[in-house]
Amino acid sequence: MTAPAKPDIRMIARLVAPEGNLVQGQSELPLPPALARAAAEAISGGQNHYTFFEGVPQLRTVLAEKVLAHNGITVDATASPVEVMITPGATGALVSAANAFLKGQSALLFEPYYPYHQRILESAGARAEIFPLRGDRLEIDPDEFRTRCRVAARRVDHPLKAIVVCSPSNPTGKSMTAAELELVASVCQELDLICISDEVYEHFVVNPEDHISIATLPGMFERTVTCNSFSKSWRISGWRLGYAFGYGPLVSRLHGPGNVFYVCAPTPLQFALSQVLMAEPAYYDAQRLEFRSKRERATATLERLGFQIYPSASSFYLWVRIPPGFSDAMQLNAQLLEREGVAGVPGSAFADDPAWNQWMRLCIAREDALLDGALARIERALA
Repeated sequence: MTAPAKPDIRMIARLVAPEGNLVQGQSELPLPPALARAAAEAISGGQNHYTFFEGVPQLRTVLAEKVLAHNGITVDATASPVEVMITPGATGALVSAANAFLKGQSALLFEPYYPYHQRILESAGARAEIFPLRGDRLEIDPDEFRTRCRVAARRVDHPLKAIVVCSPSNPTGKSMTAAELELVASVCQELDLICISDEVYEHFVVNPEDHISIATLPGMFERTVTCNSFSKSWRISGWRLGYAFGYGPLVSRLHGPGNVFYVCAPTPLQFALSQVLMAEPAYYDAQRLEFRSKRERATATLERLGFQIYPSASSFYLWVRIPPGFSDAMQLNAQLLEREGVAGVPGSAFADDPAWNQWMRLCIAREDALLDGALARIERALA
């Protein structure tokens, strides 16, 4: 039997009014003025040509400072093999990693999962091993996890090679606890797996301690490629700037496929970001408080309307259970679109298990007036 088609996030975004777009996972807040000025200066100053795939030294150097300050990980921007690499978005890092390590093999994804993770694996000739998180709390069953990984690692066809940790998660916002990360780390070490850690949403946690980089755990730096992005935290998704860092013999392997697919990330924008990345020490703290306020306001409205909010530790997305009376999120989303031009993403876009059809992802990275207006549209559509 053919599986039902999953909702297409990009297609839904094309259908929804900009004023009701809680679909697309990008920050639509204004660009920081200092960054806009730095970009204009870099372009007018002639920084408009190819760089090497690993990125301009100025940005790599300041990025190493950021990784130490915010992740507690020491990397050398001048090391050979390369330990710090600028990529065309986090997607560029993930695509390069999949092609470098995973052809003919598989990587485990935790369900609900980011669908591009699965597509990236498949495009590289790899497969996704889908492991379900259990219950409304999205918990890992340790025994089930160990058993599944052991079986998958021993098989001949597409054996398990990597575990993808997306924390905080897209779509749910779940941040893995220290105990969960220790479980993943122990399995990686037992079965000689690498970890691909997607930490794009690290600066949207409610509290700084809610995010732990798995590469800080004992024995994990040497087997972890951490992929991240400036797109969300600096509101520049269209710039396509991301990065990867970690143990040189691992990270340097991204260079081959990355150079073939992308050549380099946008040169003037790299120079611009290098000027501001660490210039304002309170930048991430202020952003975290701003998004916490958005989360609190959106949660209050949606709970009043009958939605159940997953208690994640981050604030870029809300993962919500639809109100009683609706059979699934596809039905509800169609009603929201038809009546008020507002929409989120049905949970079935992020999962194989039909149980998640009762859930939706809503992106709240919008200016306050737009977010409040979209929430008002949802209320009118349900009236």
